[in-house]
Amino acid sequence: MKRPRSLSPRGDLLGYLLFSHGWSWVFWGIVVVMGWDAFASPGVIFLIVGGTGPMLGGIVMSWVVGGSSELTDLRHRMTDPRRIPARWWPVVVGFFPAVTAGTALLAIGLGVTGQPITLGEASELFVSPPALLSTAVFILILGPLPEEIGWRGYLLDRLQLRWGALTASLLVGIVWLSWHGPLFLMQGYYDSFGGPPNPFTFATGVVVVSIFYTWVHNNTHRSLLAAIIFHFSQNFTGQVFDLTLAASVMQAVIFVISAGVVVLLWGPKELRQRGKRPHNWQFDWGQQ
Repeated sequence: MKRPRSLSPRGDLLGYLLFSHGWSWVFWGIVVVMGWDAFASPGVIFLIVGGTGPMLGGIVMSWVVGGSSELTDLRHRMTDPRRIPARWWPVVVGFFPAVTAGTALLAIGLGVTGQPITLGEASELFVSPPALLSTAVFILILGPLPEEIGWRGYLLDRLQLRWGALTASLLVGIVWLSWHGPLFLMQGYYDSFGGPPNPFTFATGVVVVSIFYTWVHNNTHRSLLAAIIFHFSQNFTGQVFDLTLAASVMQAVIFVISAGVVVLLWGPKELRQRGKRPHNWQFDWGQQ
């Protein structure tokens, strides 16, 4: 695959941010200024259009950097499950449910709380397949699908060209966290998710957890499909199995400790044990 096109210094990153933050914040800012409800017309239209910023940035900047071959690479990464080694599927699908379950059991065992999880929504969804399906589709479309085309589909690769995997992970996490800013000011948005999240647990669940996304990305041949499923698993688990505040803080601590273990075992430079992390124009995942 050919090397990327020449851009001005940091142009590949600034160009992406014009979409991820510029595009999203303009549309979301209109909702905030007008005082519209996020999930009622016309606010919901601006919410959805604004949420496509990372996706548009990933697609447009992939073409700017690598042309049609880069877009083809992006499509293959999103649609080919063979990129994900069999041993990584349990991580991609089950990591967040396992951490949530472990947190709940630990909270009970340590006497932090007798009821670490609120099961009201889960009990309603799992007895109604249509409601469960519609909730799953809503979660997928609102976040994991459009966001990951940008965060891990484009931005992470560009940052890993400049810095080690750990630094790139934290930078993506900070950009990802700041992108959510206008949503906290948007009327009705977090009301649909039980109220605004705790700032500490939310920041940890984005910035620190970004390390796990890079860990999965670098060990699944840059699979965008893996990132989308991983993101969906995080959002679905968090919404359906709602942890109490005390349990959420405990989960955030567990994330920090687990991230430290991953960095220690897989290495901060690559977050990958076997060889160097893959790069889009010089790594053929099928030949590894």
